[in-house]
Amino acid sequence: MAERTVLITGGGGNIATRFARAFTAEYDLVLFDLPGALTDEHRSLGRTVEGDLANLDEIAPALVGVDTVVHLGGERRPGAPWSSLLPSNIIGTYNLMSAATATDVQHVVYASSVHAISGYPAGRQLRETDPVRPADLYGVSKCFGEALGAFVADTTGMSFTALRIGAFQPPERLADPDIGWMLLDFVAVEDLLDLLHRVVGSPQGFQIYNAVSGNRFSRLSIDKARTELGYAPRYDSFELADAFRAAGEEVGGLEDQSFPSGMREDIARAKALTKE
Repeated sequence: MAERTVLITGGGGNIATRFARAFTAEYDLVLFDLPGALTDEHRSLGRTVEGDLANLDEIAPALVGVDTVVHLGGERRPGAPWSSLLPSNIIGTYNLMSAATATDVQHVVYASSVHAISGYPAGRQLRETDPVRPADLYGVSKCFGEALGAFVADTTGMSFTALRIGAFQPPERLADPDIGWMLLDFVAVEDLLDLLHRVVGSPQGFQIYNAVSGNRFSRLSIDKARTELGYAPRYDSFELADAFRAAGEEVGGLEDQSFPSGMREDIARAKALTKE
């Protein structure tokens, strides 16, 4: 018997499908999505339930017996208008959290986004403790989800983990010429799946983690995920992008250069004295 029963909203989506494929043997999976979004493959990976998050009557029964929710459902377009965001990302997330509270779900993992803090000017690396600062309504809707999760976690004891997901792409995508927009926020498929897996297994009150790969120059710091979850991403967008890799090789690499310390002679002398 699996250790956890995990319901995935947006179960027919790209991230959800990949997560279900990777962990179908580890979890009892329930895939929840709109009618017509779930295929025969999804039905082979776990139990499937069709419904709309905007309708509380349809999501609440699906959560009975579930201890963990991975909330990937909702409007995914950064340029989406309010008319689309309201039912999917606002009402849908509210209904999910209401139903999760009523059915004693222990942990909700929420797909937030880099868009929750994309309004900061360039040139600053952002940590999870920085105040939200969205640059579009999609980001505003993700800020709502984070705030709602904090409220529920603080008042009910449920664990809520928000992952601020960057540009989720396969590594080979970085061979394309139009990749400048994703370099700072790139998260490889394997890296995000690994981080999701670590988070599902680590419920701990209210938490936010930045979810990007180990990019050499990154808008989002992943120090918290490295330290608290043991997250060790495999990919670096600047190594995968041909132009940046070639430029690095031309100047002898992009890593920091190590120079001998100006204290080296006295340090060596002090070491010798302490050994006498």
